[in-house]
Amino acid sequence: MGKSILATILLCFCWIFSMFAQTKAVEIIEVKEKKKILFYAMNHSETDKEVFFKIDGKGFRKSSYRPVIKNAPSKQKTLLTTLIPLKNTTPEYTYFYSFDDKLEKVNVDVVNVKNWKVLNQLIDRGETIIFTKDQCPKCEKLIGMLKANRISHKALNISENERYKEFFWNTISKMKRQDVMISSIPIAIVKGELHEGLNLISFIEMLKKDK
Repeated sequence: MGKSILATILLCFCWIFSMFAQTKAVEIIEVKEKKKILFYAMNHSETDKEVFFKIDGKGFRKSSYRPVIKNAPSKQKTLLTTLIPLKNTTPEYTYFYSFDDKLEKVNVDVVNVKNWKVLNQLIDRGETIIFTKDQCPKCEKLIGMLKANRISHKALNISENERYKEFFWNTISKMKRQDVMISSIPIAIVKGELHEGLNLISFIEMLKKDK
């Protein structure tokens, strides 16, 4: 009986330690200097990570609020962005960040998408958006089911288009969903609501009812 309790305690300890290690794989470090604030991503893990970082606030240059996506090499500190306060202001800020394993393939061809307004309008119109990625059998199956059922949708492959990937992270940050990662894909936005961990059959049935 005593050994069983001890084993259970050790198992719980290992699980808690594992969860703590995962959440601390990448941490944000702020360095406040006289006229600027530097933000770094410190990657404590054994693998490279892709970090999304976005500042929300006031009292800084407009460029400060652009979303940032950078590769953070293993065991290294990477500069993400620099905040420079405007004169005669009282700056305030918060930040959102998330990270995941680095995508193997990124193509920065953005010919088909010229600005953010086009993508944001998809959400504003309540359209069904499906975020996909390369080498994702579930993504391919979902898109096939949508087409077979003639369900209108916009499929955005974040592996093939850098702008789509930025749009994905920016949308996640607006929804304050730091728990969502690229590994959760396929992810859907339906009428402005995020759907992840999709049961494909149930998801298709839900969309068919809304047709």
